[in-house]
Order: sequence, then C-alpha cells, then structure tokens
Amino acid sequence: MNTYSIVLYIHLLALLLAITAATLVTYASLQLRAATTPPDVGRWGGLIERVVPAFPIAALTLFGSGAYMTQDAWTWSTPWIDAAIAGLAMLVIIGEGIHASRGRALKKEVMANGMSERAKGLLRDPIAWSANMTTLTLVLAVVFVMTAKPGAGGSSATLIVAFFAGIAAAVPFWRTAPQTETPAVTEPAA
Repeated sequence: MNTYSIVLYIHLLALLLAITAATLVTYASLQLRAATTPPDVGRWGGLIERVVPAFPIAALTLFGSGAYMTQDAWTWSTPWIDAAIAGLAMLVIIGEGIHASRGRALKKEVMANGMSERAKGLLRDPIAWSANMTTLTLVLAVVFVMTAKPGAGGSSATLIVAFFAGIAAAVPFWRTAPQTETPAVTEPAA
C-alpha cells in the first residue's frame, strides 16, 4: 500500500459523500415540492439544510486529494482532470449561487406568508429545479471523466451534455405542483 492508494480511497469517499448528499437533497426536494403546509416545508427544507454542509466538505476533499494525485501521477494539463475540476467548480457555483439562494427565498416566504401563491411557485421554480437536476447530472459526468479519462473534446462534451441533460430532466418539475388527493365530501345520512 502506498500514499497514492490511500489518497485515491479518500478521493472516492469524498465522491460517495457528494453523490449521497446530492441524492438526499433531490429526494427532499421532491418531498418539498409536494408540501402543502408550512410544517411540511420546514421538515423537508430542514433536511436539505442539514445535508448541504456535506457539499463543501466533499468539494474540498475531492479537490485536495485530486490535486495530490495529479501532482504525483498526472499533469495539470490532462484534459479529463481539467474537466473534473471544471465540473466541480460548476457544482459549487450551482449549489451555492442558485440552489441555496432559491431555498432561502422559499424559507423566507413560507415563514412570512405561509403557503402563499409565491411559495407554491417557488416549489416549482424552473431555475431551482434545473440547478437540482443539473447537480446530479454533473456529478455523474465528473465520475465518467474520472473513470473513462477522455481527451479534451470528449471531456468537454461530457460536461456540456450533462449540463443540458440536467435542465431537460428538470422540465417536468417546472409545471404545477403534484395534486394531493382530497377526501370526497359526502352528505350526512338523514
């Protein structure tokens, strides 16, 4: 066993952390989208808030361990390494710049006005859903470039396809929130 193997293991653990966090956030977002009361929003929004701190830990660990491995066995001009770094940067920008700000806006609206029309609109916000789904597709793209190690063209194409696939996957969530079943009203027996 050498240092590179240990660092690779740490790198893979960070990757698993990022994938797990992205999956939990997506699940909670789906539950949040179906929320009909402020406590529902609080419960699922709270789960997202508890999971989000895993992203910077995963990102820093991925970058640090990746930097060590690049310095030890690769070069900084290797196309798939550059693509993985670009994908990681995109994930941070999307997470902190878009997804987090939309989540804060939803929380603020629900706290101030309950399940207002604006709150319901924020639950199906196209930008927030695009950010959410693009996070998943970019994580998969980064995993792909790290394992397949394509050249510059393939690495760039992978990130571009992942970005647009995330937006396309979000389109169904842009529409109205899922309808919850309402109990039928029956006339009392005479």
